[in-house]
Formats: sequence, structure tokens, C-alpha cells
Amino acid sequence: MAFMGMTIWIRGARLKTLPLAIAPVLIGASLAWHDAGERRVAVAFLCSFVALLLQIAANFANDYSDGIRGTDAGRSVPVKDTDDSAVSGKATPSRGPARLVASGVNPKKVLVAAGICALAACLCGLAVIALTGYWWFILVGIACLAACWCYVGGKHPYGYHCLGEIFVFIFFGLVATCGTMFALSGTITPDGLLGGSAAGLVAVAVLCVNNLRDIESDGNHGKHTWMTAMGLRNGTIFTIAILIISALIALRHLLQSSIYAANGIPLIAIIAILCAAQIAASYAIARKTYRRALPLCSLDSLTVAAIFVLSTMLA
Repeated sequence: MAFMGMTIWIRGARLKTLPLAIAPVLIGASLAWHDAGERRVAVAFLCSFVALLLQIAANFANDYSDGIRGTDAGRSVPVKDTDDSAVSGKATPSRGPARLVASGVNPKKVLVAAGICALAACLCGLAVIALTGYWWFILVGIACLAACWCYVGGKHPYGYHCLGEIFVFIFFGLVATCGTMFALSGTITPDGLLGGSAAGLVAVAVLCVNNLRDIESDGNHGKHTWMTAMGLRNGTIFTIAILIISALIALRHLLQSSIYAANGIPLIAIIAILCAAQIAASYAIARKTYRRALPLCSLDSLTVAAIFVLSTMLA
């Protein structure tokens, strides 16, 4: 029973989305690595923990808010997979990955879990501040926490008013990448902004895939996203397009690095891997196999990050 309880909480953490937290930190760290100080390893790891814990906290907070609003209705797991006494009888078919509140987990427990993860992220963030001396990072942390909660929480969640995609681009792209870069080197370069944009576009694509899958339910519950506004066909084209743009940004960085002039073999291998990841994710989106497309897009963020890491480290 304890194992089954742990399983449902792992599902609630949405492990498939966690590469989105790691990718921008990898990009920012790689771009700042050569100019970073002696404590760069510790700062980089702490930035990774901040991003991961905030991602998990956001996932739990979204689960809580959508669950109590009824937006996640039907997204439950079979009773044998849960240990919550509130669940009884057969679970209804899920229209998407299982969610904690929809599966019968007490909403207060989900909210507490979100708070614990957010607190742990804050502690890691304070450690970054102590190591770097950039006390104004506290304001960045407050903004991140507010963005996590207000996405679908509160009386007027911005995720219900076609603003989720914009905030995801900002926080999962620019803020995470440029924040890591500044923490390590004390500066932000144009490459950092481009790297943050590439990571942010992939994060937006993942959100769009999620919203394409839920387009009908979101419309019924008054959740307005770019996908409900564009419709299924245009939303699919848009999602694939921003994935391609993110890849082009990464390729631009690769072609401008000295690895291109030094050796063509690594270049060809890296481009082949990126193209394969892009094709697999785009094909799954076009075929409307969203359960497969979601992890493929998440992993694509690591592919884009790998381009920046390799081209910077091997330069």
C-alpha cells in the first residue's frame, strides 16, 4: 500500500515534464561556465534543484487548483493504484494522464506537497544567494513562486486567460537560463537570451501539446488557452512551428561555434540527433498521439540544451 501511495505521488509530480526544468539551467550554465567563479559547481547544482523543485511545486499546485475547479474531472487512476480511502468503485476512463485530486487524493495534501517543494526550492535559492551575494535574487524567487501559484490558482488565474504560454516562455526559458547564467558569471549575453528563448519555446510547445489534448474539456470549463483560441488544426501547426524555431536557434549557436570549423563529424552527429528528436516529436503531434508527443517534446528540450552545452564546451 505504501508503494502504491508513492506511485500516485510520483505520477502527480509529472516526471515527464521535468526535463523542461533542467534544460534552461544546462544552457545557462554552459554559456557562463568559462567565466564562472570557483564555486560554479555548487551554484550550478543549486540552480538545478531550484528549477526542479519549483517545477514539481507548480505541478502539484496546478493539480490542486484544476482539481478543485473540476477541470481535471475524469483524470483518475484505478483504485488499486491508490491508497486513499476516499476513492471507491471503478475509476472513470481518463482523458489524459492521471491527476492526484481527480484520483481522490485529499486536495489539502496536494497543496501541502506543493508548499513543501516550494519551501525546499526557496532554501536552495537562499543558498545560491549566499554563495553569489546577489540578494536581489529574492525578488526573482518571489516572482517565480507567484507565477507558479497564479497560473491556475487564485480567483483570476492567468492560465485561464490565454497568458499561460507567455509566462511559461518567460519563466521556463528566459528567467531560468539567464538567472543561472548571471548567478555563475554575473552577466547575461545575447547568446543567453537566445538560449533562453530556445528553451522557452520548447516549454511552450509542451504546454500547447497538453492543451491540444484537453482542448474540448478546457473550452467546457472556461479555460482559455492559445489552443482553444486557434483551434485544433492551427494549434497543431503552431506547436510544430515553435519546435522547429527552437531547433533553428540551437543550430545557429552551433554553427557559430568553433567546433564547426574544427571537426565536421561531431557537427553532423549533433545535427542528426536534433533532427531525429524534432521529427519524432512533430510526427507525434501531427498524428494527435499526445501521450507520446508530450514526453518527446520534453526530451527535445534536453536535445536543444545538449547543442548549447556541446558547442560551448568543445569550442
